[in-house]
Amino acid sequence: MSTLHEPASAAVAIIRSLAPLESILILRRNHHPGDPWSGHYSFPGGRKEPKDPDLLTTCIRETREETGLLLDADNLQQRLPHEPAGRIFHNRLWVAPFLFTISNSPSLILCQKEIQGAYWLNVKQFKNIELHKNVELLPGQIFPAYPLDDYYLWGFTYRLLKTVLFSDNKQK
Repeated sequence: MSTLHEPASAAVAIIRSLAPLESILILRRNHHPGDPWSGHYSFPGGRKEPKDPDLLTTCIRETREETGLLLDADNLQQRLPHEPAGRIFHNRLWVAPFLFTISNSPSLILCQKEIQGAYWLNVKQFKNIELHKNVELLPGQIFPAYPLDDYYLWGFTYRLLKTVLFSDNKQK
């Protein structure tokens, strides 16, 4: 069971745009040797740096660095419970997710070193559970996933997106 009190050391921004269609920003990470999430789909975000006073600052900074999108606390809709994201050296990386709402899907300036692409995922389509698949994404391991271009949205990002879109989380 996750709580806001788990020791998160990273943060992600779940950015919901209301127009032109309700959509969520999904990034495709570049391929980097040694990166366990290399080439995967993800939310903007990253690890807390010493200069960051809190994880909300980390989230806003990482989003700006990766996408050029300037979020602020006024866009914040909800602080979600901290969640584990995979295993790093046999320990879980705990992540603080923040849900933001913006009125329109803006143009993005992607950090070419980290991000190979960005997608505004149509919420209505994602909510159609018939489009979801069970796929072998690691040898001998089947995961629930959502097809997106030539790969799948799965793992931490998929789980978190399902939690947000299939529940009524409205508090700030």
